[in-house]
Amino acid sequence: MLAMNEQSQGNFQAAADIFRLMLTVIPASAELHNNRGAMLQQLRKHSEALACYDKAIALKPDYANAHFNRGFTLEKLGRREEAVASYDRAIALKPDHVGAYNNRGVILQALRRYDDAHASYTRAIAAGPNNFEAYNNLGIVLLNKGNITQAGKMFRKALELKPDFPDALFNLTTLCKYSSADNPEAASIRALLARPGISPDDQAHLNFALGKIYDDCGRYDEAFGCFRQANELRNSRVSYDARAVTKQTDDLIAVFNQDFLTKPSAFASSSQAPLFIVGMPRSGTTLFASILSNHPAIAMAGELSTIGDLAARLPEFTGGKLPYPSGAGELAPIAANRLISEYEKRLRRDVGPDAPYVIDKNPLNFRHLGFISMLYPQARIIHCTRHPLDTGLSNYFQRFPLNLDYCFDLRNIGHFYTEYARLMAHWRKIPAINLIEISYEDMVSKTEPTTRKILNFLALEWDDRCLTPQTNKYPVETASMWQVRQPIYGHALGRWKHYEKHLAPLRETLAAANLI
Repeated sequence: MLAMNEQSQGNFQAAADIFRLMLTVIPASAELHNNRGAMLQQLRKHSEALACYDKAIALKPDYANAHFNRGFTLEKLGRREEAVASYDRAIALKPDHVGAYNNRGVILQALRRYDDAHASYTRAIAAGPNNFEAYNNLGIVLLNKGNITQAGKMFRKALELKPDFPDALFNLTTLCKYSSADNPEAASIRALLARPGISPDDQAHLNFALGKIYDDCGRYDEAFGCFRQANELRNSRVSYDARAVTKQTDDLIAVFNQDFLTKPSAFASSSQAPLFIVGMPRSGTTLFASILSNHPAIAMAGELSTIGDLAARLPEFTGGKLPYPSGAGELAPIAANRLISEYEKRLRRDVGPDAPYVIDKNPLNFRHLGFISMLYPQARIIHCTRHPLDTGLSNYFQRFPLNLDYCFDLRNIGHFYTEYARLMAHWRKIPAINLIEISYEDMVSKTEPTTRKILNFLALEWDDRCLTPQTNKYPVETASMWQVRQPIYGHALGRWKHYEKHLAPLRETLAAANLI
C-alpha cells in the first residue's frame, strides 16, 4: 500500500495526505481515520490527530487501538486524566493490551499516583513478559518509592530483554556509587557509543551515564568529556533566551514590589499550611524536604508545578489580557478564591487534610515568591542556597528535561544563576515575604542545628527522625532519588574543585555578577 510505503520511509505528511484522499472515497472507514491520525501524531499535529481518532471511534466504538492512540494524543495535549480514561477503554476492549497498560502507568506516574502506576506496569508485564519498557518504567516507580534493590532487578531485566536499551543503562548507573570504571554497565555503554547510527538522544543518555561512572571513580577529565558531549547534544535541541529570562526577572521585580505586597488584600488566605522550599535546582531542596517531612507535623506534597501553572493561567482567572506577572493586580476576590482553592486541593491531594504543614518543594517557585506572598501572606518559605560553582556543575551533570533549557551550557547556567540571585536579592528586601535561608553546606555539616533553626521558624518541637531522612516514607521523583535514600553525606561539598579547569565560562559569568 502506497501510504504504508511512505510511512516506512518517514514521509508522514505524504502518508497522511494519501489517507485523506482515500477517505474521500471511503469516508466510513474507521481504520483509515485511525491511520491518518497516526500519521498526524507523528507530525505532532495532536489536535488534528485527536479529531481523526474521535471519528474512528464514532464509526467503530469497540476499536481498541483507536482508543489507545487517542490516549497517547491526549497525553501529548496535557489532558492526562482523559488519556487514562482512553487507555482504560482500550484495556476493557482488549484486556491484553500491553501498550495501554504501560502508557497508562506513565501518566499515573506523572500524576504521582505511584501505587496505581506500579499496578499498571505489573499488568503490562503480565500481558507482555518481553516488554522491556514496562520493566524499566516499573524500576523507576520502585526507585521513586525507595526500593532500590527491586528497582535494580527491573532495570537488569529490561537490559536482559534489550541489551542496547540506553534508558535502562542510565537508570542502572544511578543506583550506586562506582569504585571502578571496569564494570558491565560501563563496558556496555562504551560499546553502544562505538556503534554507528546511534541517535543523538541515546548518545546523550549514555554519555550522562558514563560521565557519572567516571565521576564516581575520580576520573574527572574523562567524566567532564562525557558530560560535555551529552550537554552539547542536548543544547542543540533547545534555544535558551537570555534576554527573555532577564526581562522576566525585571517584570517580577517591577510588579511584586514592596508597596504592592504590603497592601492588605481582601482575598488572601490565612492558611499557614503551604511550606515552600525553593532555590536553584540541585541546591539541596530534595534533601531538606526529606529531613523536614520526617517530622510528624510536616507532610510532603512533592515537587508541584501548580503555582507556575496557575501563574500561566492568570488571564483565565482575571478575565483580562495581561499575562503574568502584570495581571496579578487585576485579580478579583472571587477569582482569587478559586485559584487558592485549586492550589489547596492539589497540595493536599495525597496527604489528607490534617497535617499542619505540607511541603511544596518545586525549586523554581523562587520565581513566584511575590505571587505566593500575595495569595498566602502567612506561608513560610525556605530558601536553600549552595556554592554557585557546585550548583552550576551539578546542573550541568544532571540529565534534566529539555524544558530546563539553561542547564546544557555553562555560560547559560551562569546567566540563569545570575538572574536567580538578582531576584532572590529583591525578595529579601520585602518584609512581607516570610523567608528563611539555609545553605546546603550547613545542612550536611551541621544538620541538627540547621534543622532546629527551621523547626523554630515553624514553631515546631524537635523530633529525632529529622536526622534520618533516608527513612522518609514519601516518594521522591527528582534527580536525587538515590542520594536521599542514603544517610546524610558531605562528599559533594566543593565538588567543583575537581573540575576547576573546565569551568571558565561558568566562572566568568558568575564573577561578572560578583557572585564568586
